[in-house]
Amino acid sequence: MNFAEVAPFVPALARAGGFAATAPLLGDASTPVRVRLVFTVAVAAAVTHRGAALTPTDAMIAAPLELVAGALPGLMARWILERVATGGQLIGLHLGLGFAQSYDPTASESATAARRLVATIAGLAFLAAGGLEAGVRAVATPVAHDRLAIDGAAAIALATQITSRAIAFAAPVIVAAVLINAGLAVVNRAAPAFNVFSIALVAVVIGGGLVLVAAAPNTAAAIADTARDAVAVLGGPA
Repeated sequence: MNFAEVAPFVPALARAGGFAATAPLLGDASTPVRVRLVFTVAVAAAVTHRGAALTPTDAMIAAPLELVAGALPGLMARWILERVATGGQLIGLHLGLGFAQSYDPTASESATAARRLVATIAGLAFLAAGGLEAGVRAVATPVAHDRLAIDGAAAIALATQITSRAIAFAAPVIVAAVLINAGLAVVNRAAPAFNVFSIALVAVVIGGGLVLVAAAPNTAAAIADTARDAVAVLGGPA
């Protein structure tokens, strides 16, 4: 086979591979490599312009740029979803559930059960909002290489917003935990003989749990909005 005939496939393969390596769910460490490989080859074959005039040299030059062009949208979508996942981690820690952490291959670090639960719900919301279809469109949509610096700056901006957005997401539980612990400290100061900190964990879990139940509609709406933002950054419907 003449390499010139398959030269247009190389940039498309690099672009699809970059997206598959960074996209939410698809790029997770728990996703089998075969699944990512099948996605990469299938999407690249579908979006390759058969009639494109591209020399082998041009294809090799374009491949690294296309790899970056495919990886950036996936990174931006992942970092948007990371807002609520990190918020779930903060919720678990402030509820005193840090002792129940386990290794999460998705985050490549120890994670509380709250983080894993919130991240799973956010992933399902991302798929329900059309995340996979938007990802294919992102791979298929050409992007001028001179825009890569702008997209890179946007990705960095999203990464720097993760902590602040996570704190906002977990704010009700954080405030409740601080107030409960402050109240227990005042009680312990007023009655030192009564060891209130022996019931501190139970009090925080119950109080924080009640706050979570009360804030459940807003929490669900925040997760759904975050999933839609992740889809929108891929060029899907907002």
